Amino acid sequence: MFKNNKYNLGAFMLYMCMFLHGIQAIVLSQNTDVFASRWGTDAAGVLSVIAWTGVGKILFQAFSGSLSDKIGRRPMVVTGALGYVVLFGALIFCKSIWLANALSFIGGAATSLYDGGVNPGVMEIYPNDKSTASVINKGAISVSGVLYPLLVGFVLSHELSPNILLIIPLVISILVFLGLLFVPLPDDDIRKEQGVSAAEAIKILEKDQAANSTMIHKITKANRWFEGLLFPILGFCIYSTFYLFQQVVSIYATDVLNLGAQGASQMASIYQVGSFLAVILSTVIIAKGIRDISLMVVFPLLASAGAMLVYLMPTNITLMVTAFVIGFCAAGGILQMGNSLFNQFFDTNKGRNTNIYFFIMSLGSYVMPRLASYLKTIDFTKVMLLDAGVAFLAFLLMILIAMRYKKVFGVSPFSRTK
Repeated sequence: MFKNNKYNLGAFMLYMCMFLHGIQAIVLSQNTDVFASRWGTDAAGVLSVIAWTGVGKILFQAFSGSLSDKIGRRPMVVTGALGYVVLFGALIFCKSIWLANALSFIGGAATSLYDGGVNPGVMEIYPNDKSTASVINKGAISVSGVLYPLLVGFVLSHELSPNILLIIPLVISILVFLGLLFVPLPDDDIRKEQGVSAAEAIKILEKDQAANSTMIHKITKANRWFEGLLFPILGFCIYSTFYLFQQVVSIYATDVLNLGAQGASQMASIYQVGSFLAVILSTVIIAKGIRDISLMVVFPLLASAGAMLVYLMPTNITLMVTAFVIGFCAAGGILQMGNSLFNQFFDTNKGRNTNIYFFIMSLGSYVMPRLASYLKTIDFTKVMLLDAGVAFLAFLLMILIAMRYKKVFGVSPFSRTK
């Protein structure tokens, strides 16, 4: 996959975008007490600010993929990186909840720009290993998701300035922004070499890679109105499962189980460890010939069972187990596998496909915090029941997709590729 690929450095910078996304996704929830104090609000107020991330994601996800297909991958990721520089930099000085809402919106918008450029970008760098390349995206998110809560715990335990938790991602964001200006990317090279537009360069790239692809070929055409609808809804359910848990686990640990701030932070780390281990295991399993779709059928069911476990038996131990299970089964790369599989069913206009998939997915980043904020005012234990239900719906959708996979590609989703 990586051998003799001149775009490995470009892929590294794209993965660093996802590393930063892992921090952006939890920076507000991991520092709830600090931001609540600065903005003159409470935990429910911070959750409402987080919901503005969803607004930014939704609005920009509506066009980011299609725009990426027209202007190229580099402008998208460079602009996204600049958005993160603004986010982390301004949060250091933010004292107003209204400004916090605006910054949260910018963070969501920047993430959508990343989605429009990074996801098709890595699939173009590694065209014969799309699932693995997409799962590594999640691996980058998981690494920062493991490290950042540990950094939070370190800063709290040593009574250091909480601004350190913003300065570090700010510096990384600046370095990534500068790096993205210069690294080589396939579509950009074709544009320069052949003197064509960015949109034409991407079409040439897709045609060349399709002709030389070693991946499985379709025996019948996929149905845009069936699979084309199932995949985005699946993305919403998978994303909502882990995003909701990620945003509420620290608050649940402190408010329901009465854990301290450090104990709550450790729960978030356990979740991220599960996610990171899933990325490694999934990459190995796929390399050994197990189809990604077979993992996608099983994992949502396990995630649903994990959330139901902590709802029925809310203890420190069950929350630890659930944090690992949901991290492993919902946040361990199956969202990215879903996008890769979507682009196997519909193998042109990767930017547009990614656009649709992540646009519907991004609704979860607004809907779930809103529901969590509401449940916080009535019965916060029900948040785990909500998580279990959404994960189970993802399982049902995967059953339908697995049935269509056999018809479209002519092989069982549980067969081996090698």
